[in-house]
Amino acid sequence: MATLKKRRGKWYARIRKWNGVCEIEKQIPLRTDSKVTARIRLQEIEKVEQDIIDGMTFEFQWHNADGKLKVSQQKLSGLVDEYLVSLKSNGAKDSTISRARYCLKNMENVFGSNFIITDINAYRIEYFKQIMKDKLTDNGININLTRIRAFLNWCHDIRELITKRPKIVFIKVPKKNPSYLTENNLTDIFKLDWLSPFYKNVFRMYLDTGMRLREPFNGIIDNGWLIVSPDDSKTGIVREIEVSPYHIETISEMLLRMESSKSTFKAHTDYYSKVFKKVVRNIGRGDLHFHNLRDTFAVIRYLETRDIYHVSKELGHTTVKVTEKYAKFRMSKLEQDFPSLGSGYNRKKVSNYGFRDTDIRDTNQLSLTVHENIMA
Repeated sequence: MATLKKRRGKWYARIRKWNGVCEIEKQIPLRTDSKVTARIRLQEIEKVEQDIIDGMTFEFQWHNADGKLKVSQQKLSGLVDEYLVSLKSNGAKDSTISRARYCLKNMENVFGSNFIITDINAYRIEYFKQIMKDKLTDNGININLTRIRAFLNWCHDIRELITKRPKIVFIKVPKKNPSYLTENNLTDIFKLDWLSPFYKNVFRMYLDTGMRLREPFNGIIDNGWLIVSPDDSKTGIVREIEVSPYHIETISEMLLRMESSKSTFKAHTDYYSKVFKKVVRNIGRGDLHFHNLRDTFAVIRYLETRDIYHVSKELGHTTVKVTEKYAKFRMSKLEQDFPSLGSGYNRKKVSNYGFRDTDIRDTNQLSLTVHENIMA
């Protein structure tokens, strides 16, 4: 028989049922702090208690605006659709919604679209991880788990469908330092005969500025700055990137090519990543990806300025903690990988690790010393 239980000042109906292995408990929110009201609502639950034990889910009169008892299976597929709508109504970016849709689709593929959300538990989460082991990297699985956790939080906090959120244990992945192109790598890239001058200019622009792949397409040029609005910025805040005249020329050509292309925006912009992948494989650095151009910018700027807070601002990070991964490199290693910058810094270094005003460059353009070497 159902009983009452009080949690955080609110009353719940508690029903125990046998799942074939052990006794499990289902709690139904009564949405009242009055014990008298709770007892009245408990009587309504007792009328369908056996149906609940058999696996049916109900929306009781106090759960909806109609004030009527409704049968609700709360299948995974319908809840995922509702959750994605909720994300959009709360201002989530299209990219965030797209990632959530992809991860929750994986959840549907493992459990089935007719899976009843109230049956979720820690064991099923572990089963999901085992199934995805053959399909995703450990980092990829953890990304999926992050989205699933957010979805289950919504099911618990907003929809009040599950009374207890299952424990989610993330896979331990050794943290690695970011990968980057060395000065010799850059020299090899810009000496490739088959790589067109256009793509060389494009890659150099990303190296100079630390832009993300799609920022040149989403931003607006304003008096020497590329301004990316909060709606198009990854961090949700305005992004300001200093650009030189040659950067503006490169961006203009990139935009013209996109306008004349029949490809979708995603396919067209992803093509730059594919070209870069071909390039790094050609120079023996197939481990790298397009985002490592931004990592290279970061380590170069850290080597030049020795100021991780300055680098954080240039990258547009919301907190320096995100940028601190670039400060974990041994400075002697960076100087070895970028000999022009290392020797240049040693010559300019003054007391207290400061800089003379003339030693700080005025723009984000990659060090001219490095450019002279790689373009020679």
